[in-house]
Formats: sequence, C-alpha cells, structure tokens
Amino acid sequence: MRQVNSGAAGDRRAAILAIAERHFSASGYQGASLSAIAREAGLGNPGLLHHFPSKAKLYRAVLESIAEDVTRHLERGLAGAAAPRAALELLVAEQFAFFDRRPAGFRVVQRELLDNAERVQLAHVLPLKAYLERALGVIKAGQAGGAVRRDLQPAAVLTLVLGTTAYAATARPTFAESLDRAELGAAADWPRTIVDTVLRTISVDTAR
Repeated sequence: MRQVNSGAAGDRRAAILAIAERHFSASGYQGASLSAIAREAGLGNPGLLHHFPSKAKLYRAVLESIAEDVTRHLERGLAGAAAPRAALELLVAEQFAFFDRRPAGFRVVQRELLDNAERVQLAHVLPLKAYLERALGVIKAGQAGGAVRRDLQPAAVLTLVLGTTAYAATARPTFAESLDRAELGAAADWPRTIVDTVLRTISVDTAR
C-alpha cells in the first residue's frame, strides 16, 4: 500500500492521480473502484474524497492531467516543425511517444474515445477537446500547405492517425505471437513503419 498522506498537497494530489490513472487504465471508468484506489493510496475513502469529492471528478482530473501532458509535448514538438509535412509527421510520431512515455495514460485515452459515448453527452468539461482541436489544426494546415490530400475530410484523417497508431502500438505483442516475425520486422522499427505508412496514405503523393 502506498502512503500519500504526507508531503505537500500538490504531491499528494499527483500521487493519487498516478494511482487512479493505472486503475482507470486497467478497468475503465465503470470498472475502477474508488475503494481500491483509496486503499492503494493509503488514504481510505474519506481521505480520497477529501481530495476528489466523486469518482467523476477524479476521472476528469486524470483526463486533464493526461491532456495537459500530451498537448505540452505536441506543442513543444510543433515549435520546431515549421513545414506542414514536418508538423504532420510529428503529430503521427507523437502518438507512439505518448504510448512509450505514459502507457497507462495512453490506454485511458483509448478507453475514453471508445467507451464514453453516453457520458460525453452529459459532460460539461471535455479535457481532450483542446488536444483534438490542435491535432485537427495540424491536419488542416497540412492540407492548406499541400502536405495532406485535400480529398480527405480532416476529421477522417485525424481518426485514421489516432486509430491506426493506437492499434499498432497496442496490438504489436499479439501480432508478434500470431504472425510471422519476418512480416512484422524488428519491434524497434515498428513505430517508424507505421508512421511512414500513415503518412503515405494521407500524403498528396498517394493521390497521383
């Protein structure tokens, strides 16, 4: 059991969020247990509810933490990617970087995109909204700059980018056991292979 009662309030909050992120990653919003999170944090339910009054607020705080992280890394990368093609490549590659950097957070986002159809209709705050809008802006800029096919709907391109990279990142272990290794190539090369494949699919070059 991890004890997070001592230390600054910010440190306690960060520790609780890290524990909750793992639980939401493993069990989803509905399956995650506040009691289990509190127990691992060494707080008990009253102590956890002191920091986060409800499961919904704890989950939202986890999503906000993840969204801030991925947006910060994306913006940092885009600052050095002046050309539309470079920005587009950075957007695709950042999905794998996110998976490597924060695997539990990555899985929380995938669950959120797949499982939240009912909750999102009632949500007053959408933590991932800014990141998705920024990513869509990169794609639109790529179309305006001639790097992305203009016959494709920008939101569909974003779906392709997020869906393909997410599936490629999570399915690789199963593929490695189920398919001929020669078909997959080296695991270290897999992200680059997927990035190149996605870029070729949406690039103006493939439309010629």
